[in-house]
Amino acid sequence: MAVECLEIFHGIDQTAFRMLTQVLNREVTQSLMVIAFLLSMETMGMSGILQTAIKKEGWFMNSLAEDCVICLQCLLSPEFSGFLDKSRKLETLKHTLKTELTLYQVHRMRSILLTIIPDTLSNIFSRILGNVTMDAVWLEYQRNPTRLLGFNT
Repeated sequence: MAVECLEIFHGIDQTAFRMLTQVLNREVTQSLMVIAFLLSMETMGMSGILQTAIKKEGWFMNSLAEDCVICLQCLLSPEFSGFLDKSRKLETLKHTLKTELTLYQVHRMRSILLTIIPDTLSNIFSRILGNVTMDAVWLEYQRNPTRLLGFNT
């Protein structure tokens, strides 16, 4: 799927995605994972993360993405890794949430996040595919409405 298609999802998600990929030149897959992580955190009751982030300057979004990548790496291991500082604070995420958050706390939410993140990604891709399909159908309708609607004229 082309990058342009990935840009078609909705509102705040779309703005955050564009900021990550086009302004900050971050990789597409990583950007989708960052957005999925943040939306998953919002699902868990930490609302307004993306909305706050897109109102800030690019350096803030980049720093937030870095915090998210660290969190996503932390979630890969079933045990909290020794290479990660148990008390490491995620400063940008903390600022966005207006509450203290450490990697250890994120890792304690691992089982929940590993369930929510794939569902969130699926939701994002469903919206993208829905928008792409809708655009394709509308374009076809504009080109040849009689064929699309099954009229034999």
